[in-house]
Amino acid sequence: MDKDKPLIGIIGGTGQMGQWFKRFFESKGYKVVIASRKTSISIQECASKCDIVIVSVPIDITVKTIKEIGPLIKEDGLFMDLTSIKKEPVEAMLKYSKCAVIGTHPVFGPSVKTINNQTVVLCPARPKKWLEFVKDIFEKNGAIVKVTTPEKHDKMMSIIQGLTHFSTICVAHALKKLGVDVEESMQYTSPIYKLRMDMVGRLLNQNPALYADIAMLNSENKRSIEEYIKSTRELIGIIKRKDRDDFITFFKEGSNFLGDFKKEATEYSDYVIEQLVKKGRLR
Repeated sequence: MDKDKPLIGIIGGTGQMGQWFKRFFESKGYKVVIASRKTSISIQECASKCDIVIVSVPIDITVKTIKEIGPLIKEDGLFMDLTSIKKEPVEAMLKYSKCAVIGTHPVFGPSVKTINNQTVVLCPARPKKWLEFVKDIFEKNGAIVKVTTPEKHDKMMSIIQGLTHFSTICVAHALKKLGVDVEESMQYTSPIYKLRMDMVGRLLNQNPALYADIAMLNSENKRSIEEYIKSTRELIGIIKRKDRDDFITFFKEGSNFLGDFKKEATEYSDYVIEQLVKKGRLR
């Protein structure tokens, strides 16, 4: 193995994220082997010949794939996965291999042009010599690297993905049941509504199977979504009672919880709105 340029194998490398990372690594001078059901090289051959083996398959078959190829990976090699759930894949990599294991979650989609200012979460479960190598290749290309445990990662993703995806999908269904013409609503829109609907449209323009797996396979999502539903019930109760004082109290409790982040959020959203206005997106 060339310690400076290890051979990288991507299992599921014909998919969108697999292709994104193939282009990324090749642009940095690494040789990349991809294997999937569509390639002449088998996933077993790829796993046994490469120094770094990255699993980039749908979440629901990630553990199955890890179990199949884990024993074939070189003991001095590195095993990684790119799924947005970490606990079960990392446990499987540890169980079915003897090599280094670093669970990895690039918190972005394949449509981004560059890794610069994108977040990559690393869960070094058995990193051996590889952690600094992986951090360096991402950080020197502008990525924001967060190192944590699989358990902490999944808890955070239950908020960042589970709760927010849930509320976003429900917005679309509420509008549908209300008979709202989305295009017509844009004639009345505020900038914030337009931004919100852009996010609703963006999410619902993605692969529904991926979002089903994100919603259902992270065991932490249930608690986060249940707390969200409790909050919505509390707020709708206040509105039904027309209790203005309770509404203000409820609002202030949320405001106080956010603390200084409110100022940062206002400044950032003001900037985004200004850019959209300059491009003619908001009129």
